[in-house]
Amino acid sequence: MTHLALILVQVLFASLAVVGRLVLPFVPPGVLVACRILGAALALLLFNLFRRGPWISDRAVLARIAVCAWLGVTANQALFLFGLRQTTALNATILVTTVPVFTVMGSLLLRVETPSPLKLAGIALAGAGATYLVGPERLSFAPGVALGNLYILLGMMAYAAYFLLSKPIVAAYDPVTVSVYVMLFAAAGVLPIGVPALFASHLESVSRATWLLVGYLVLGPTILAYFLNLWALRRVSPNTVASFTYLQPALAALATPLVLPGEHLNSRTLVSGAGIFLGLALVIRGEGVQRRQVQIEPGVGE
Repeated sequence: MTHLALILVQVLFASLAVVGRLVLPFVPPGVLVACRILGAALALLLFNLFRRGPWISDRAVLARIAVCAWLGVTANQALFLFGLRQTTALNATILVTTVPVFTVMGSLLLRVETPSPLKLAGIALAGAGATYLVGPERLSFAPGVALGNLYILLGMMAYAAYFLLSKPIVAAYDPVTVSVYVMLFAAAGVLPIGVPALFASHLESVSRATWLLVGYLVLGPTILAYFLNLWALRRVSPNTVASFTYLQPALAALATPLVLPGEHLNSRTLVSGAGIFLGLALVIRGEGVQRRQVQIEPGVGE
């Protein structure tokens, strides 16, 4: 069930680059990121009030959640959307696959987790499949585009830090409650970006269809995706959650023939897809082996 949730997260995030490119010509990135985060914060707050869910009063925990929110939501989404406006959806798809690399590096530096050889091999294999699929030679560094690439890369670093810092929190608290606080703190962090952008924009000409797409970006790649990631972090390691990011280019490649006439699956897509899924299978198996090793460790005095 956890792995199905992580696959759904990547389906939602894979749609973000495509739908975002459709919306950004009409809605400025500052307004779009504000709509996504403020809309998600309001929806989750109302949901938690309706279900009479638990709340968090520990100030130290709230401070840690605030840092997670500003890294994983405010910084990540703002940098991604500002970068996406200047670069291409293809570049964005390529750069998103750096998240597992940054997560593994961070887990080693912070000693959050000691990745097993099996999981490292799986991450490397999935990364090789994703690299072969998108082709690093297709990454554009044209003037202006390079700055957009840098924004997205910094956003992926922030997202990797979010995985590592939020793991202990979701292990101890209800994931819905954590999601509420994450979005509330993220909403506070996005106000300096969103409010000036809102006053500087002219939204009266934005079509109803575009606003419906904005609504999808709030519900899908924001509320549902972030909640499912937190729910999964409660059950598996940050490296495992991050490794599923490699599915994004594969899903985009599989969906393209359904959306764009004249596009067909080719041997490159099939070979790289096999590498990605085999790599993820190794990561999942490595996670299971580590769990069994922890469960059979002798207790104190044994």
